[in-house]
Amino acid sequence: MTQEQFVEKIHLYTQNAKNLIEGDGGYNIQRGMAHVTSGYVEDLFALYLATKINRLDLQYLVDKVTSIRFSKNGKATKFKPDLSIINSENILTHYFDLKTNLGWNRDLASYLKTKNEFINKIKGKNAWIHFDKDNVQGIKISEKLKYKMVVVYGWNINREQMAQNIRIAKEYENVELFILNNLDENKILTIENEDFERLHTETLNLCN
Repeated sequence: MTQEQFVEKIHLYTQNAKNLIEGDGGYNIQRGMAHVTSGYVEDLFALYLATKINRLDLQYLVDKVTSIRFSKNGKATKFKPDLSIINSENILTHYFDLKTNLGWNRDLASYLKTKNEFINKIKGKNAWIHFDKDNVQGIKISEKLKYKMVVVYGWNINREQMAQNIRIAKEYENVELFILNNLDENKILTIENEDFERLHTETLNLCN
């Protein structure tokens, strides 16, 4: 799957999300809010990265809770990456958080600070993933783990805000920010090839 195909699939799904899934049956049924697209984007992103990495020994978990305990008798802390990747040695090497856009939080400063501190806290620790009562997978968090926020569309905030968010992300050791699409000077949506390439390179490097 190419990056153009990835973007086009999301665009088409977003357009169709405004439709009734089962049609109107000839009745006067109309949908107001579009269907949520986040689940589809998560699934597609996992498949997209898997095709780029092209390895069968890796485990891709979409929207799956991971648990960790910071003290022997302490309460478990849970976190849920939109996509995590675990290698054949049961090491969690990738933590992706997917955002369709940044309309939910245009000022990322405090949000990224919290994520940076959390990653710093869990790196190198043991954790587990519960699938069912008879299937609990013990894992270890990579010492190189980073919180990777992947924004599909960067068009809904102004250039100054976006530039500031990018600068803030670069200040944190454990944070990476990728903007996959943005508006050019003529307000035409364009693919950010540099961020796609950076995403490919950094993901592959951590898999090796």
